[in-house]
Amino acid sequence: MHESSVVGQWVSAPGAEDIVTGKARYCPDIQLPGMLTGKLLYSPHVRARIKNLDVSKAKDIPGVYAVITHADIPGENSYLYAYPDQPLLAVDEVRFQGDAVAAVAAVDEKTADAALEAIAVDYEVLSGIFDPLEAMKPGADQVVAGQSNVMMQMTYTSGDVEAALASADVIVENTYRTQWAEHAFLETEGGVARVDDEGVVTVWSSCQAPHRDRMQIARSLGLAESMVRVITPYIGGAFGGKDEAHVQIHAALLAYAARRPVRLIRGRRESMLTHVKRHPMIVHCTTAASKDGRLLAVRARVIADAGPYSNATHEVLNKFGEFIGGPYKVPNLEVEKIAVRTNNPITGAFRGFGAPQAAFVYESQMDDLARKLGMDPLEIRLLNGVETGTQLFTGVVVREGRAMKASLRKAAEMIAWEKRDQCERSPAGHLRRGWGMATILKGAGLGRGLADHAGVLLEMHRDGSLVINSAAADMGQGIITLMAQLAAERLGLDLSCVRIDRADTAKAPDAGASCASRQAMVSGNAVLIAADEIRDTLLSLAARKIKVSKDRLDLRNGRLLVDGEIHDLTVQNLAERASVWGYPLHAQSRYHLEYPDDAPEVAYRFSSEFFQFCTQIAQVLVDCETGQVKVEKLVAVHDAGKIINPGGVYGQIEGGVAQGIGYALSEELVVVEGHTLNASLENYVIPMALDFPELDIHVLEMPELAGGPLGAKGVAEGPIIPTAPAIRNAILDAIGKPLYQLPMNAERVLAALNP
Repeated sequence: MHESSVVGQWVSAPGAEDIVTGKARYCPDIQLPGMLTGKLLYSPHVRARIKNLDVSKAKDIPGVYAVITHADIPGENSYLYAYPDQPLLAVDEVRFQGDAVAAVAAVDEKTADAALEAIAVDYEVLSGIFDPLEAMKPGADQVVAGQSNVMMQMTYTSGDVEAALASADVIVENTYRTQWAEHAFLETEGGVARVDDEGVVTVWSSCQAPHRDRMQIARSLGLAESMVRVITPYIGGAFGGKDEAHVQIHAALLAYAARRPVRLIRGRRESMLTHVKRHPMIVHCTTAASKDGRLLAVRARVIADAGPYSNATHEVLNKFGEFIGGPYKVPNLEVEKIAVRTNNPITGAFRGFGAPQAAFVYESQMDDLARKLGMDPLEIRLLNGVETGTQLFTGVVVREGRAMKASLRKAAEMIAWEKRDQCERSPAGHLRRGWGMATILKGAGLGRGLADHAGVLLEMHRDGSLVINSAAADMGQGIITLMAQLAAERLGLDLSCVRIDRADTAKAPDAGASCASRQAMVSGNAVLIAADEIRDTLLSLAARKIKVSKDRLDLRNGRLLVDGEIHDLTVQNLAERASVWGYPLHAQSRYHLEYPDDAPEVAYRFSSEFFQFCTQIAQVLVDCETGQVKVEKLVAVHDAGKIINPGGVYGQIEGGVAQGIGYALSEELVVVEGHTLNASLENYVIPMALDFPELDIHVLEMPELAGGPLGAKGVAEGPIIPTAPAIRNAILDAIGKPLYQLPMNAERVLAALNP
């Protein structure tokens, strides 16, 4: 195969010009004739019984076309795909601040607001349950009548943890707490729906899984899925917050009831109060080691606050359990996973999917352990780090593990780790400087035991242009660019000749959700399979035309190559010839993420098989008078397998680090008795440009050929995971005091300094 001309090159993303010029259409931009405004009525109480619900006055308001309650839903009154326990509209009780009791559609926003005001709801306020530890106690009031507040409690054990603890020379035992965190995407949740003359419901949905949306919308309408079409326009960010359905189902219900198009877009405050958050967790962790620093055992107990409904809680906790051992050889491990119902905000998928909480724990434990043993934090990580062939405590064997220690060594070199003590530690009497590292592994793909596949359609036209139809949602992670580059490379096209339509269930086969760092692997491989089919047709025609064997031919930069030399025939010539002679230039493929045949039986269900490794080292300056922490510099070394789109890889690392800094130092939803007190971007403190440190990035290329296309790995989630523990360990290095709660804001730093 020739040297890459498109893959691995810095390119402009398809659609980038439309985005920066404002031509790109997001859900709020969609205009349809006769379109109505949809709105939801939420309970003012976090827990209350609905004694009476009267919508008659709202229906009588001129300009109101539909008012619906749970009784008006023609199909199933539920969200969610795995455990559909959250109602679209509350029936007899509201259980958190985001439970809706009614929906309206009116000619404009003012009329819709008037309709909401006219709905009369008689509530009996009930006492809420807000502390997961209290909710777990026997006899505690049930958040959902007839169901235990403990929605999940599972323990997984590998090895003999008790014996390892008994033989250990040193033990570190701590309790950690992490916070509710907001996705803070630029575009809030939204959906636009219409019903055509044949009764087909079309929904434009800002979502991560259009086919899964179609299933849930059809379910709620009581329709066959063939009667529902979901189109995903441009998405203004998601980070997992649009993995599960939000208002697109309500938009469809209102359009179905009104027989008019309906647009339903959440306001920022509404969004922050109602959609899923990152799980707050309480983790008690014990780590044991020998006197030379070798890990002997890890025991962890995690309690996650799910809010009243399941969402992705089971899956997030399963992933937490998979990663709590870190990228280390842990011969004995026990993890108990507990999910608890409360009347707090609902929690679900968020970038990293349980791994950021796990990493904050295990990387803090590693530094505490190193300090107790008098070891260098780098040394103890290199001593225990996994390698190619290491069998993890889950039973999975690491197929390609060179990047674990390579990322550590490279990051240490970039920040001059060995010379850090030669730097000024205290530039002023109240200032302390410190350095901290964190290294992690993150799975790519849904994991064993789950169907992980994607389909794609490719069509080449007689002029040599190519159209790709994929239902892989691109919310900024760059899957569209990656697919275009792979197809252009395989077919010898300029990237400008490739067009990718936005995800549309009527045109493209199911690609699954854009989550779990999976789309690069499954959709990327699907594109290569389909492109190879078209490529074979073109080369067969060329071989027949010029009478040479096909194995001597190649396609590059729009031209045919013979033995590496440019021939007069172009890709367009071959496409025209195929059209004339009736050769198909249409290919549909489906790729299933396959696990190697020689992989051992996996003990921990749904374990990942393919991993990204990354290390970050932070340099911080702590003001001991105010508790303020400034991240001065951060180096990030990330494993991409094979780089397909450099701009996308570096962009994901930069964005992940920024989000990780916020998670570490400032971002926290303040929830008191189920009510979020800072539901605005004014009071939810996201890092600004001036908060961003000097950032030095290095990307490792160690292809994992059994996984993604050309050995590529998904990289979108990894960059957010090590940032918080790296900063935590840097603060520890600066002030000599450990912190065990996120975010590590000024108040908590001062509390550590002045216990």
